[in-house]
Amino acid sequence: MNSETEARSRTISLERDELKKKLNTLESQYRSVAEERDSIKLKLNITAQPGWTLFRHSAYYISSTKKTWQESRAYCQSVGADLMIINSKEEQDFVNSFKMYMWIGLTDSETEGTWKWVDGSPLTTSYWYTNEPNGGTGENCVETKNFATEKSWNDGTCSYQHNWICEMRFTL
Repeated sequence: MNSETEARSRTISLERDELKKKLNTLESQYRSVAEERDSIKLKLNITAQPGWTLFRHSAYYISSTKKTWQESRAYCQSVGADLMIINSKEEQDFVNSFKMYMWIGLTDSETEGTWKWVDGSPLTTSYWYTNEPNGGTGENCVETKNFATEKSWNDGTCSYQHNWICEMRFTL
């Protein structure tokens, strides 16, 4: 082979290798988009069932039955959600609008007095009712309870049975 043919062969090999890299990247991106599509389809199928309500970037399931805090959380997780995390005044107003005792996703069962959301994030903004929390080691799970005021949270006994609210977030 002459040097011109060898140079052309090297150039073609480099172009081929670059195209293979691009193809691998595109295939990976396609798989990622397909997985996201399938996840969204599943969420849409779940949230189309009775009991689900859309609000902002999440879907919420408001139970019609009562369970303990842990049973409520297990139900939420079984459908790809979790107990509600309240991140804003608007979400607090939303949950209060149902005027029901409902478990939300806040607990200090790991460390007494250290309130954490079910995703592990610390409590930064709270809506505790007057003189709450007050239950010590006997009341480690949070329920909405007093609807005449924005501040409706009560620390309750986790084994009590209440309705609950699940939150399924949709990422944008």
